Amino acid sequence: MGYYDIEDILADGEKIPCKFNLTVPGLGYLEGSPGKAIENGTKLDLPMWLAEVLAVCSTLENTQDTFIELLEPDFIAPKVMNAIRADPKAVDLHSIMANYYKLCEKWSAMFNEKQLVDAVMVMLKERAMEIDSYASNATKYVSTPFLLSLDEFEKDLYKVTYESKKLMRHWNNE
Repeated sequence: MGYYDIEDILADGEKIPCKFNLTVPGLGYLEGSPGKAIENGTKLDLPMWLAEVLAVCSTLENTQDTFIELLEPDFIAPKVMNAIRADPKAVDLHSIMANYYKLCEKWSAMFNEKQLVDAVMVMLKERAMEIDSYASNATKYVSTPFLLSLDEFEKDLYKVTYESKKLMRHWNNE
């Protein structure tokens, strides 16, 4: 029996924009046209797990052609990346994507995106310090605009930090 990470499963289900590189008969149901073909050049949003497989599978044995081309998703669009670089604490990650860090991890692993990794790591460090500050000063779970902007990973980080600080205060008072 294996261990399944719910955040990983949810990130795999996020839709990624793709463009088909060839006509595929019988897959029209993916775009709401059952029984028809998906034409070459058709743009569709596919779940990450499916897009990843179709983007690496070659169409013929001796070619580099793949079924689809992955297009730049909204979560790493220049507008989002500029906002992250400008002020990481002001970015509402939850509205961009509930599992932002997990999806960035998957995307950067597929494309070896060092710049994405660097930008996300800087953001995580700054936001983690802010999360620690909120968790240290809270007497109970609170909701502020910053805490409402956290993605699922950051919410877990806040809960663990809050509980750790609470237990530490309790231990110090004994």
